[in-house]
Parts: sequence; C-alpha cells; structure tokens
Amino acid sequence: MKFVELFYKYILGIVGIIFISCIPVFFTDGFELNMSIYVHNLWDVCRSIITPSDWYFQQYVGHQLVEKPLFSYIFDNYLYSMTILFAALVIAIVLGIMFALSTFGFPHKMKHTIHTVLNGLEALPDILFIFLLQMLVVWIYKTFDILLFEFAYLGEKIYLSPILSLCILPTVLFYRAFLLLLEEEWKKDYVQLVRSKGFSRMHVLIWHCLRNIKISLVIQSKPIVWITLSSLLVIEYLHNFYGIVRLIFFDTRPFIIAITLILIFTPFYIIYSILEWIFNVKQAEEFNDSRVSMNGMKLFSTGSKSLTNRGIHIFSLINKMGRFFVSLCKKPKFVMALIYLLGILIISFMYSYIAEVPVTTIKIIQDEQGAYHAPPHPPEDGVLLLGSDTHGHPILSKLMVGAKYTILLTALIAFLRIVIGYALAIPYLYWLGNRSKRIINNIADGMQFLPLSLIAYILLVNVLIFDEDQRVLAESSMTSNIMLEVSILILFAVPVVLNTIGREAEEILRRDFAQAAILLGGSKSRLLFRHITVHLFPKLVHLFGQQMIQALQVLMHLSVFRILLGGGIRSGGGASQSLTYEWTGMFETMRMGIMTERYWLIVPVLVLYVLLIFSIQAVVKSIIDIQQQKIGIYSSKKKTKQVDIEGERSSSGISELNKESFVFMNN
Repeated sequence: MKFVELFYKYILGIVGIIFISCIPVFFTDGFELNMSIYVHNLWDVCRSIITPSDWYFQQYVGHQLVEKPLFSYIFDNYLYSMTILFAALVIAIVLGIMFALSTFGFPHKMKHTIHTVLNGLEALPDILFIFLLQMLVVWIYKTFDILLFEFAYLGEKIYLSPILSLCILPTVLFYRAFLLLLEEEWKKDYVQLVRSKGFSRMHVLIWHCLRNIKISLVIQSKPIVWITLSSLLVIEYLHNFYGIVRLIFFDTRPFIIAITLILIFTPFYIIYSILEWIFNVKQAEEFNDSRVSMNGMKLFSTGSKSLTNRGIHIFSLINKMGRFFVSLCKKPKFVMALIYLLGILIISFMYSYIAEVPVTTIKIIQDEQGAYHAPPHPPEDGVLLLGSDTHGHPILSKLMVGAKYTILLTALIAFLRIVIGYALAIPYLYWLGNRSKRIINNIADGMQFLPLSLIAYILLVNVLIFDEDQRVLAESSMTSNIMLEVSILILFAVPVVLNTIGREAEEILRRDFAQAAILLGGSKSRLLFRHITVHLFPKLVHLFGQQMIQALQVLMHLSVFRILLGGGIRSGGGASQSLTYEWTGMFETMRMGIMTERYWLIVPVLVLYVLLIFSIQAVVKSIIDIQQQKIGIYSSKKKTKQVDIEGERSSSGISELNKESFVFMNN
C-alpha cells in the first residue's frame, strides 16, 4: 500500500512537470496566452514520452541543426552532473556535522561569533565562491608553478573544481542547520538526565541529539537542496561542461525540458521518500479524534459592532503598531539596517528625479600624458569616483539608479509570496480535506526539487534578451517585462510557501490554547487573527527574509546568462546593457573583474549587496525577537536572570545570600 501511494505521488509530480515544461510556448515571441498551442504541446510531450523514436535532441554543429540520440547524452552527461551534485551534498553534510560537533562546546561568545560569520558567508553570492576558488588555483600556479586541479572542461571531465565550488554554500547552510538544531535539542530535559549518568558531551551529541534531530534535518535540508540545484546550472556554465541541466541550451523543445526536469526530480524524490519512510516523517494529517472539530464553528462572530467600537478597534490597532515600532527602534541593529535601507532608497529616487540623464556614457578618457583610454575606466577623483563598466557607464550612477529596483522589487516578490500563501492557507486550513491537503503538499514537495533559476531561464530566455537594433522595443516594454518576471518568480514559489504556512498553521491549531478557543465558541475568523496569526507572525517574518534572499539569488543566477531584470541589450563581446541597472545584473562582469584585476567592476556592488543581506537579516531578527517576547516564547537572558534572582529574594525575604543563609544537614 505504501508503494502504491509513493508511485501515485511520483506520477502526480511527473504530470506537474509536463504542465510546467509546456509553459514556455506562451513566451516564444513575447508573451501570448494561446491555450490551443499549449494543449497541442501537452499532447506532443505525452506522445513523445511513450514513443522511443522521438527520443532525440537537436544541436547545432557549425550552422547545421543535427539530431542526436538522447540516450547517448543522458547516460554520459546525466551521470556526470549527478556525480558532481551528490558528491557536493555528501561533502557538505559530512563537513557540516563535523564542524557542528567540534564547535558545539565552545563558549557562548565564540558561538555567537560563529553564527555571525555563518550569516556573513550566507550573504555572499555563490558565484563569488566559484570565482575565488578559480583565482586561488591561478595564483598558486603563477606563484609556485603547481596546478592544484583543472577548473575548465577542455575535453577531459573535471570533478574536483566543480564539486568544491558547489559544496561551499551548502556546507555553510548545513553547518548552521546542525548547530541550531543541536543547540535547541541540548535544552531538553532528557539531555540533563543522560549527562547526570556520567556520559560525555560528545556521546550525548552523537548517540542522542543527532538521532532526535533527524526528522527536523530532513525537512530543513529541502531548501538547501533547492539552492544547490539552482547553483548547479551556474556551475555547469562557468566550468564549461555540458551536464544534464545544460541540455536545455541545445534544445528548448517542451519534450526536452520535461525530460530534463524529470531526470532532476526523480533521484531526489526517491531519496526523500526513503528517508521519510525510514524516519517516519508524516505529512499533514487530520486532527485526532480526541481534538475538538471545527465543523460547527462559524466564520464570523454573530454580534454586530457599532461604528464607535470599530473606530476604537482601529485606533487600538494603530496604537499597537506604533508601540511595536517603538520597541523595534530600541534595537541598534534594526535602526542601523533601517537607516541603510531607507537611505539607499531615498538617494536612489532623488538622484533619478534630479538627474537629467541618470546614467551617462563615457566612451573615451584622455589621461595626463595625452593617451586615450576606452572603457572600462578605473576610478579617478573628480571624473569617475568608482570607475565605469565595459560600456562606459559610471558605476556610482548605476548603483544609485538600480538600488530602488533591487530593494523594492525583491521585497515585493517576497511580500506577495507570503501574502498569497497566507491567503490561500485560510481555505487550506478550514475547508480542504485531508486528501486535498496531501495533493497540495505533494505538488509543493515536487516543486522544491525543481531549480527555480532553471525554470525562470526557460521561460525568460526568449523574452528579456534584446539585440542592439531592438533597443526601442526593449525600452518600451521594460515595465511589462518587469511585471512578467516578477509574476513568474512569485507564482512558481507560491505552492512551496503555501505548504510551509499551511503546515505551520495546522501545528498551531493543534495546540491546547487553540482548542480551548474552539470550545469557548470563538469564530473561525477570531481564531485565525487573534490566535493563529499572532503565533504564526514570527515564522512569516522569517519566511519573508528567506524569500527575499532567494529572489536575489535567482536574479543573480539569471544575470550570469544575460537575463536581466526588465530586459537587457545583448552586446557582442562584453556584458549586456541593463535597462534598470539593477544590482544583481552587475554581477555578470564578476569574472572579468576578478580575472583582469579590475576590481572596481565588482567590489562596490558586492559591498552594497552584502550590506543589503545583513540589513534584511537584522530587520527580520529584530521583528521576530519582539514578537516572540510578546507571546512569551523568548525573553532576553539578562532580564530573565534578573527576574529569577529578584523573585527568589522577594519570596524568601533574603536581601543578600551568604553562608549564614543556609542550614547544613550534616551539622
């Protein structure tokens, strides 16, 4: 019976992939919603999958389009990609466990420093790790005449460089996940019991804590795998080897897209199905019979409110929001992050409004010796404070103009993902049955194994890249292109966000205080807004920060392939020209800046990008801390310690503890 259920879920995932693979037909020439063509392509994909004679892919050899057997490519290149991917994940998991176990016993201040460093490494873009690793190999070779390993495919398969490049970021994420889970598990009562029996710290960590965090680790590993899958596309491109992901570069037919996504989805579905079966990780289920049912609950309260009461309620809500903001302003990290975000936005809007030509073009510069220089120009006082890019556009002007697009659009993407997921969680929580919830959960789990960067590339490659002679068309369609890309990045993440919010809300609804509210006759709306949402709010804020960082990462991956936010003008030998000058699009020149030592091309935007990630993390952390204090989950250690000591003194009547305060039993 279990096998039949797993096979049913797998078929459901395959069907979803086939529907996704045919979506690019809407974007063949701009955006045109033609359902008849979409249905026709669905039928072609289904027919091709069961017809072995259609299993071929198309590739240009010279200027001629040649058909090649698909199996020959899959058996060789698919195994190559999966070897690199799984080797990187295994290394990341092993190193994460080793680092977590070895640093768990450090003092509190050192562990706080470790968390800060991990947050900083998480803020760095993954493509930076790739370039820095390649630069290290080049530097060692030039200095010591020792080639550590090949980092570009030149006929022979390379393994070490792509594996090391791919495993750096997941190692940081697994290390952080292990450390946080172990710290949370260490606070439980059974740990003190085992320690009291004389077992060492390492014995308790390995034989007890690691076993008990396995279910949480399986759940938390899915976003890490999603990030790694998205990075695989960039790894294959920057190391110049053709794996399973780059098969789509040869042939963009829906059938090839479906085969590629199915091959990526299948191994992870099998692995996680086995893990969930072994560790008994349960999907969302109905409440137990001992819990109170919501079937008889009304949607709204029956009593009517007068206009006066409604006005008082609105005033009270505004007052609470004001006090909440005042509490946030008492946190220095929040204030500094808010000053950075608002300051950058204000400067960006003011500069774009005041400047007649926000981003000028400086093609030729004459130096003091009379020599002429073409772009990119280095920084010069009074002329170009931060230098220019390969097209002669001042870096400082691009940063100021692009700041508003970077911050506001990524925040909008994350906010709408959360709002839509929260809105859909209401019918998910109250009206859907157990079977419908399982279908949604299965779709969401399948979406987590499909790299969003790859899906966005498939949909946008024929829409957001323009030639020089199409500049007028690109500029006139910039707003619609921004809306299209933002919509794609929102819609394909909604099932995952809905799954996360729905499961969290169900878990809150199972708690005693929620069941008590149902027994007391509260309406569903009151239960949702007064109880569930209050406890769900910290997780929504955390999810918002996570989604915003993920949106930045996807935009950065797309920029590597010259797919820029709002569209870009394709240049023959240099980088594409962005229409919005959005920050992540400037990372396209990262390789050039590092390899040619023109660091002004990448250092300014990298610094601002890292500060942006730190600011997001600081704002999110501050909001979560304040909200958790309100609902009694969290309190600062200093205040807790002070309250405990004062409570003990007041209850015992002792103003100062000393030796005479105690009566020894052996006297």
